[in-house]
Amino acid sequence: MSFPVFHSFSRIAGERRRRSAELTIPSGSSQGSSPSPTCHHRLSPNEWTFAFDSMIRSEDGRLAFTDFLKSEYSDENIMFWWAVQQLRSSNANEDEFACQVRQMYDLYIAADSPHAINIDHDTRTEIIDRVEGAASAEPFPEDIYDRAQTHVYRLMEKDCFSRFVHTATYKELAKKLHLPQSFRFNGRTSPL
Repeated sequence: MSFPVFHSFSRIAGERRRRSAELTIPSGSSQGSSPSPTCHHRLSPNEWTFAFDSMIRSEDGRLAFTDFLKSEYSDENIMFWWAVQQLRSSNANEDEFACQVRQMYDLYIAADSPHAINIDHDTRTEIIDRVEGAASAEPFPEDIYDRAQTHVYRLMEKDCFSRFVHTATYKELAKKLHLPQSFRFNGRTSPL
């Protein structure tokens, strides 16, 4: 059985695109212009987290953020995050679940994985021990990737998202999702 998330994100064949500072949302993808307040103050941690969480959980937001991450050569993070979301919501039986866990392991965790995610050594070692050391009769725990997903989520929120909010793509997305359209960072207002 094929895991649906692996078909959700298309990979760019051959060489990846050059890093791009500006991304655009295709015309026609925006739904009217609803009023959205513009924030000119520094967001509190809760407001920042809300903006990131709202963006990543919306399909349009996730796709725009994925395109941005591709331009930064780090789309494996969002792909892994989404794969874990799909794994959690799947109604797979024990054998299918184990197959999905192993596919994700091969794709994102193993030493030679093509889309290795950036996680700490302890988290990676814990997953490797669970997957490679698992007896065939022993089921994988449902939370096998939770710690890694949390790590990747925080990395995207604190690092990648702070660059994404400076793009025109984010500004358009913010209007559509009713998110703050600008943030204040060390005296600099974004997006530019």
